[in-house]
Amino acid sequence: MKKMVILFCSIAFVLNVNAQKLNPVKWTFEAVKKSDKQYEIQITAAIESPWHIYSQFVKGGPIPTKITYKVNPLVQVKGTPKEIGNLEKKFDKNFNTDVAYFSNKVQFTQLVNLKVASKTKIAGEIEYGVCNEDKCLPPAKASFEIALQ
Repeated sequence: MKKMVILFCSIAFVLNVNAQKLNPVKWTFEAVKKSDKQYEIQITAAIESPWHIYSQFVKGGPIPTKITYKVNPLVQVKGTPKEIGNLEKKFDKNFNTDVAYFSNKVQFTQLVNLKVASKTKIAGEIEYGVCNEDKCLPPAKASFEIALQ
């Protein structure tokens, strides 16, 4: 009987610990072929309500979204990722500054060129902060690898 109680308590503890980890942002990654040597990388965040993530261009406050690419000698990244979504701007008393963020959904698009027409991959990482009106979660990262075919 004692073993059953210990087993039950252990399972309850593990379930409780897993339930504490919030992950209100789900990422998807895709490459859309524009020509033989050009692709548009599409990185999309689906954000659960009431959470939001911050623009790449916020300064002096929350953690901005940052996309970095691993070096691939066959791929040339062009410019800064564009943000497509409903950008909201407001003064945030928690950071004592104006902030720009996205709720529900945002897509980051990036043009990349291949140096030669061939199959390869592009890989990288997104670092982002996610908050709601009451609190922020610790900074999070999502890695990706997208085939360019």
